[in-house]
Amino acid sequence: MYDEISIGRDFAQTQKPNHARRLSFLGAKNFRDLGGYQAADGRSVRWGMLYRSDKLHNLTDADLARLSALGLDRVIDFRTARELAEEPDRLPASGATRAVHIPINDPSTVIWYEEHDEFLKNIQNVNPGRYLTQTNVELVTRFTPEVQRFVREVFAAHGNPVLFHCAAGKDRTGFAAALLLRILGVPMKTILEDYLLTNQYYLPSKTWELLRLRLLKGGLYADVVRGFMEVQPAYLQAAFDTMEREHGSFEGYLQNALGLSEHEIEHLRAVYLE
Repeated sequence: MYDEISIGRDFAQTQKPNHARRLSFLGAKNFRDLGGYQAADGRSVRWGMLYRSDKLHNLTDADLARLSALGLDRVIDFRTARELAEEPDRLPASGATRAVHIPINDPSTVIWYEEHDEFLKNIQNVNPGRYLTQTNVELVTRFTPEVQRFVREVFAAHGNPVLFHCAAGKDRTGFAAALLLRILGVPMKTILEDYLLTNQYYLPSKTWELLRLRLLKGGLYADVVRGFMEVQPAYLQAAFDTMEREHGSFEGYLQNALGLSEHEIEHLRAVYLE
């Protein structure tokens, strides 16, 4: 069920027997367990409790059986209504898992769906990093109600397994994972390393697609598309810098923007750390 994939010396120390960072699904390439990361107080994130992923539309029947075995309390989908309509999630038929839709129409999503014709006409001027940095800034400023609801949904799971995802599992999902890990007390260095695993897990799955685009539409087009498929530390760092600029500190963001009390933060740590 799990892929044994080397994720570096530091991350190797976070793994236990029968656990690995990436879960093997044919229809999802960026499906990961956030377990094993050590918090500042010496506790570690529980394995098998918090999962992040790309879209679930392409899951096979065997994938669905594996997904069902995770015992998920809820699946949180950050994709827009249009994304959801075009590629709905495949979830176990038992109905035991609650589907939660929290749509976030961030800048990098907008350019793909609402401004794609303009994007194609001005491809030579498109800077993926600018859009992906702006996405992270707006997740802190513009999409506060959505982020607040996400945290409340995790809180409401009462320590039961939760999966959250978007389309590629990298931007909206990457921010959500970083936020949860930071709430749990995981150091920023580890959070950034987890964020960058997208370049190891998701990006290689697009090799043939990018080659096809290079042959059909040229190197510039393929390079720009590749830029949207990868992540850089500066993108996520922009989100945390915005928290500090707008609220004075990460703790200020939790309290002032998300409305989380110290008691609620300690509750999340109690149920998701060991």
